[in-house]
Amino acid sequence: MSLRKSFVVLFSMLTLAYPQLARAQAAGAIVNGAVGIAATGQATDLFVSGGIGYRFNRAIAFGIEFTHVPQLDPRGPYASPLRFCCAGGDDDFEGDATVFTTNVRVEVPTTLRRVIPFVVGGGGIASITERLPIYYAVPLASDLAALGISIPTPNILPGPQNYSTTTLAMALTLGGGASIKIAEHVSIDGDARVLKLLADNGRTIGRFQVGASYRF
Repeated sequence: MSLRKSFVVLFSMLTLAYPQLARAQAAGAIVNGAVGIAATGQATDLFVSGGIGYRFNRAIAFGIEFTHVPQLDPRGPYASPLRFCCAGGDDDFEGDATVFTTNVRVEVPTTLRRVIPFVVGGGGIASITERLPIYYAVPLASDLAALGISIPTPNILPGPQNYSTTTLAMALTLGGGASIKIAEHVSIDGDARVLKLLADNGRTIGRFQVGASYRF
């Protein structure tokens, strides 16, 4: 079953499972912020995220989330073909990603007073930017002389020019975690998610984050 179908089935079941939950003393806004690690196929990168949402009842909340990976490892399907012919190496190649998603969060009632397990999923758009310097390959005079060629070569060569490309992709996310209440309105949150970027070749990123949330 695809990630998109799994998301639809899971949240449909959880939404229908708790229709009896009261709205009283449950509705309200939530703000949250977190830091974490984004794991791709070959590397891990730090990221920051923040969001705002609204709880409609004790189980269902809707929110908007922003995630930024300032140093995304570009070794993947989005990597520009120019990196294989013109860049100085992987150390010179940089990237970042910014993701906006709208999420549905379903909190699972338990007998624990301070621990609230939850599942979260949603979709949005991602912007992936890649940057690399382009180096110029110029034959040395000695190499030309060995071939019997004598032509003047410039004393000053142009320096590397920066090349940048940005790709927009649809983003889907699905995961779960738990909130631990440390005060009446404040919780420590931890979750793990899968972030799927849908483009020509696609990319899957594992997200692991820890943060805090405030419930109004």
